[in-house]
Amino acid sequence: MRVGIVLGTKPISPLEFWVGVEGGNVVQLDDVFYAVSNSGGYEVKYYGVVSEVYKYLEGAEFVYDAHLVNKGLIPVNIAYIAKLSVTRIEPEVFSPPSPGDAVYRATGREFERALYYDQMKEKIPAGIDRNGNVVYVNYHFISGVEGAHVSISGMSGIATKTSYALFLLYSILDKAGDKDRVHGIIFNVKGKDLLWIDKKNKILSQEDKKVYELMGLKAEPFKSVTFYVPPSPIDPKTPDCERLDGQVSSFYWSMREFAEEGLIRFMFTEGEDGVSNIHYVIDRVANKLYTLAQNSPEGRLLDDYSTDIEDLWDLERRLEDAIRDREQNKSSELYRGWFGDAQLQTAYAFFRRFSRACQHVGRLVRTSSQPPRWEDNRLSVVDISGLHSIGKMFVVGAILKKVFRHKENIGKPYPKVFVVLDELNKYAPKEGWSPIKDVVLDIAERGRSLGVILIGAQQTASEVEKRVVANSALKVLGRMDSSEVLGKEYEYLTGNFKQRAIMLKKGSMILYQPDIPSPLIVRFPKPAWATRYSEVEEEVHVPEDFSNF
Repeated sequence: MRVGIVLGTKPISPLEFWVGVEGGNVVQLDDVFYAVSNSGGYEVKYYGVVSEVYKYLEGAEFVYDAHLVNKGLIPVNIAYIAKLSVTRIEPEVFSPPSPGDAVYRATGREFERALYYDQMKEKIPAGIDRNGNVVYVNYHFISGVEGAHVSISGMSGIATKTSYALFLLYSILDKAGDKDRVHGIIFNVKGKDLLWIDKKNKILSQEDKKVYELMGLKAEPFKSVTFYVPPSPIDPKTPDCERLDGQVSSFYWSMREFAEEGLIRFMFTEGEDGVSNIHYVIDRVANKLYTLAQNSPEGRLLDDYSTDIEDLWDLERRLEDAIRDREQNKSSELYRGWFGDAQLQTAYAFFRRFSRACQHVGRLVRTSSQPPRWEDNRLSVVDISGLHSIGKMFVVGAILKKVFRHKENIGKPYPKVFVVLDELNKYAPKEGWSPIKDVVLDIAERGRSLGVILIGAQQTASEVEKRVVANSALKVLGRMDSSEVLGKEYEYLTGNFKQRAIMLKKGSMILYQPDIPSPLIVRFPKPAWATRYSEVEEEVHVPEDFSNF
């Protein structure tokens, strides 16, 4: 469909030019057009995205002239022009089109060429544009073939970061899951919203269902989901949540695993500004526990006197005994065995923080073992919403370390493991150090080759370690604060996208991927899965012998 011509009254370049919109056409930002030109005797097509649109009175000079035009006293024309930012030239002839060349709305195959969809070997639906066209992302730039990782930023409660992260994961599992043997791990950090995503959403509208259908997706909940929930403080055998069925399981680690995997390091993650004397003690105690585990029978953790260390409070008593022994005897071997050459003051500082952490992590470490087993599930939801921040840090660090180490051991990129982690700024902050930050950095920098892919969400990318954001091939932005969007982390927002980022509505995101020179605004449907118990659609079970009645 023809929409206008290339204007000759403004400069024309191979990378951008202005279009004179012809009568009867409606043009808006983000429309995709292409111009057809003749260069050297053969046809050249210039594809692009509308980045600016203007209307003005052509021929009027004074402010009051607009009133006179309305009264029919001044003969003027309404100029309707649009700026086209070129995304692709076929064939690649970097010579500008000519004034008067016809400009058409890109649809079908022309739309796919404009946004390089025809060159994507595997593409994943990422939403739809304002005109109802499906917007795709190159799966190879997510899965690690050519790039990896997703960074999603936006204001809390408005930007729908978690909703989009889940939608993207759903699209990946639906379109690429069977081929690539994809697993997903979702950390539920807020409320109990994600403990129902295997149930249908009873309030899903017909319009949203049509959007799923348009993208080639089924409007259905997640399948093959196992939910891991911390044990109840009252009854360790019962998961700490209102949903209690076969899909929900408690998770905890044994003292043996705690020692072998060095998990004590993840109990010290708050207020760390750099390497200090206390880190020497942390490493010393971690190494001591590892040595004890290696010298203990399978499934047990024995101290130097062959007595079981059953839980963290048991370990706390042994550490306290070592410190007291050092107070009475400067050459205490018991103290040196746990704390090495550390000063007594440093040991006290370590012990105070360890005791505080025990209050929030204690129920997660027991004599028996039942940690989350992501390998057994297509999708695992790990609920950490009810834990103190220390407990959250511990669980995230312990699971990510185990996943990454497992992938290192097998040395293969398959199966792919997609990790959805909200509040990424807490786990990989721009300033300071923590053992979790080291694990997240490992995933960001080396996870691509091992098939560990991070879908990270945060309110502000400026507060996240820059190497994590820089290694994310796909960048997604919801509504942002006007001051935040001016940061270097958002330099990919060209043209007027920074201004538009502060105006986005729920369900709309700005998406940038390496394949396409221009960011795109996409909208995505509401979840087909329940995000709270009140949205769960009741399942009706019909008896097998019902037909006999």
